Amino acid sequence: MNDLTVIQAAPITTGDTGQQPLQVGTLIEGFEIRGVIGLGGFGIVYEAWDAMLERQVALKEYLPASLAVRLPNGHVQVREARHRGTFDAGMRSFINEARLLAQFDHAALVKVYRFWEMSGTAYMVMPLYHGITLKEYIEQREVPLEESRLALWLVTLTEALEVMHNQQCYHRDISPENIIIQTHTGLPILLDFGAARRAIGHVSQPFTVILKASYAPIEQYAEVLLMTQGPWTDVYALAAVAHFLMTGKTPPSSVGRMVNDSYVPLVTIGSLPFSTALKNAVDRALAVQPQDRTQCMQQFRDAILNQQTDVLDLFSLPAQRDNSRHNTEGPADIQQGKHDLRRPWLWATGAGLLIVSGLLCLVWVLSGTPKEPLEVSPRVDTAFQAVINRANSTLEVQPRKAVLKIGDDLLQFDVRSPISGYVAVFVHSSDNTLIQLLPNARVPAIRIESGQLLELPPANEPIQAAGPAGLNQFLIVVTEQARDYAHLKLQDHYGFGLIEHSVQNLEGTSPCSSTNCRDQMAAGWFSVEEMN
Repeated sequence: MNDLTVIQAAPITTGDTGQQPLQVGTLIEGFEIRGVIGLGGFGIVYEAWDAMLERQVALKEYLPASLAVRLPNGHVQVREARHRGTFDAGMRSFINEARLLAQFDHAALVKVYRFWEMSGTAYMVMPLYHGITLKEYIEQREVPLEESRLALWLVTLTEALEVMHNQQCYHRDISPENIIIQTHTGLPILLDFGAARRAIGHVSQPFTVILKASYAPIEQYAEVLLMTQGPWTDVYALAAVAHFLMTGKTPPSSVGRMVNDSYVPLVTIGSLPFSTALKNAVDRALAVQPQDRTQCMQQFRDAILNQQTDVLDLFSLPAQRDNSRHNTEGPADIQQGKHDLRRPWLWATGAGLLIVSGLLCLVWVLSGTPKEPLEVSPRVDTAFQAVINRANSTLEVQPRKAVLKIGDDLLQFDVRSPISGYVAVFVHSSDNTLIQLLPNARVPAIRIESGQLLELPPANEPIQAAGPAGLNQFLIVVTEQARDYAHLKLQDHYGFGLIEHSVQNLEGTSPCSSTNCRDQMAAGWFSVEEMN
């Protein structure tokens, strides 16, 4: 069976101009068309130039070729009056999709800058993402995909989809063709939400089934009654993507499995170079009956990360820098052959498995160099200043770049400490929030050795520049003993600890306050500024 199953009213005849793209050079609401990125049955995506902000963008136009035609004056007109209701329903859903995407806040979800209606149709403007589809990535790859990279991608995508599901929005069209691996970061981003197609399917019977058969669960087929769709629907599709990445083949069609389930559990295939825990996680998520399946993205993520290793092993990094993190191969493995995790919530373990949802949503841009403690800028939070003044010595903190571009660059900095101990990182962000980044519930300890270079964030914990623009101040603290931060009364903030500005003693409570032990402290700081 063809992976792409499309049932539509009628094919478009050769020479039909119904979906003729706008010409290069056309100006539309201040955006200059530079070329066509892609043509689909329900729209066109252009590369465009935003003259006001001087940046390249992707401009998406709603134009279902079987329903509408572009007139010589550029106006979009419905082919026949009988299609008006279907066309309008699709356009409403296109606008609703844009409105939803504009509200989502995750680096693996498409962002929407603007959307509007004109000339009989609708448009949305998004960032221009550079990369290749996940399908192309695998086809071009000559060696098997490492488990660490696969788990990194899956965790990233479960986090992104969970953001959608929290607003009762389901993708329902997940496939390797709809996931891009970004060139600059090696991280996935989910494309093509297919909202217009779903609406058309609900309105007009001839357009009922438009889905990718190997990735669609049974409840997505209109013929199957009494099966509702929900988070478990996207769980199945994402697990089918994982199956394809692990085996090179898609799982059998869910429709065929209802009659004769020929699915071979991954856990029974000993030749696959993946852990039993990961195989089990994918098998459970691919259960053909919705009630037997992994029910939500958090459960799927927990199953992926339910392995065993020592969390501190993650931070046994070599002193030299690894610049391979900037290519399309994604974050480099830290320790070959170690892919296990201690608990579902301990992300900071295994070779490249750590990925924190909040880290993909937060962004900071590096500028400036470390200064002496008493020369801290007046804009630095007073609690930061107090810690720096109490420190016994100064850390060497060196940012990799002076400026990071929002949407492209990663935050990276090196720390060298005069003492061995445990690292804590705080940020006074551009929106005036005070946050403890590390340690947190997922990363309970980061160890640094005296005189050795430590790269932060860890190689498998990328922090991508994503906005909002503005100045951020970072405080890095190293203490000989692990500190207690309970007195900070941290509130959850994208997985990190939100701190009230009135709180003092950010360095935590030392165990040496009640016992006879040594607990020196070193501190350093730097500022970053996010820029478009």
